[in-house]
Amino acid sequence: MNDTLQIHRDEKRCVGCGECIIVCPQSGEDNPESVIISAQEPGAPPEINCIENCIQCMTCWDFCRSNAIIFENHHLVPRLVEDTAMLAKVFKFI
Repeated sequence: MNDTLQIHRDEKRCVGCGECIIVCPQSGEDNPESVIISAQEPGAPPEINCIENCIQCMTCWDFCRSNAIIFENHHLVPRLVEDTAMLAKVFKFI
C-alpha cells in the first residue's frame, strides 16, 4: 500500500476558477519557492506541484466548487501551520 499523500485535479470537472490557488496557505506570493497549486495565467487550469510542502489542510478541496480536487491518503498526520500570516490568508475566506 502506498501511503504517500497524492493530490489530483479532475480535468473534466475543473473550471479553472483559481479558488484553490487563492486559499492554499502554501501557495502565492508569500511562498514562491514552495507553491503547491499554481496556474500559468488567469483562467488556466491549475497545476499541482511541490506536493511535499502540502500541510494537508484540505482547504483547496473544501473551496473547490466543482469538486475537482481529489486527495488520496490524506489520513496522514498533517503538519502544523505555525505561520499566522498563512492562517490569516485561509481564514479570510471562511
